[in-house]
Amino acid sequence: MKIAIIGLGLIGASIAKALRGQVEITGIDTDQATIDRALQDGVIKQGGPDMSLAEGSGMVVLAVPVGSIVQTAKRVIPHISKDTVITDTGSTKARIVREMDAAWPCFVGGHPIAGRENPGYEAGQATLFNNAITIITPTKTSLHHCIEKVTWLWESCGSHVTTMDPDKHDELMAIISHMPHLLSFVSMSIAGEIHIHKELLGAGFRDFTRIAASDPVMWKDIFMANKDHVLPLIDEYMEELGKIKGIISSENAGDLEEMLRTYATIRRDLYESTR
Repeated sequence: MKIAIIGLGLIGASIAKALRGQVEITGIDTDQATIDRALQDGVIKQGGPDMSLAEGSGMVVLAVPVGSIVQTAKRVIPHISKDTVITDTGSTKARIVREMDAAWPCFVGGHPIAGRENPGYEAGQATLFNNAITIITPTKTSLHHCIEKVTWLWESCGSHVTTMDPDKHDELMAIISHMPHLLSFVSMSIAGEIHIHKELLGAGFRDFTRIAASDPVMWKDIFMANKDHVLPLIDEYMEELGKIKGIISSENAGDLEEMLRTYATIRRDLYESTR
């Protein structure tokens, strides 16, 4: 099979590297230096910025920021046959699936639950998806053979595939991914001068803020695309922080300990139940 991957950043490059030797891969990216490196590495057979390079592909993977996915799909559609499968890697799904279902008969949304804080081709790893979960979001109108091909794609990358409703996906991702990233980003607003004492930074600060180094362009699009779920969560966090602030202000040590104990128990139960 010939597969065209549009966008050779972290996710697109990792897909290409994972599939090297299994399929013929065309890379499409606006950065010629990235294309040149992928060709040099033998990760892609051909590449460049022109969407016409996707001609003859049995599948097109849209590995671009969520705000660009539908627009990018519409640019490549004139160059592919009607039975070509299109999928994406975006971490929001509802709007993308809705618009793509109207634009292309063989689209199946995808979202690999894998990544790193470092963006770009060089950060891509062939093993990035090994034993990771990939969510696919077919709808009632999705063609069965298209679902099978997208499932094959991710399983060939080493991933375990699960199916989810697009709206449920966005609701869940807001809680377990989007809001944690937002909080990590925002925490940097009070860390401007902390580099002066960076020798004091411990594991807690490092672990909590690691994802604040993620790609701002990608995450800007995610927060905007999933604002219907993210905004209510911001209100919930502010309400919870208000409760904590009130308890600390009143010096009610007993209530504070009980609240923290509740949080700690939820966290322990969450991970112990997944073992």
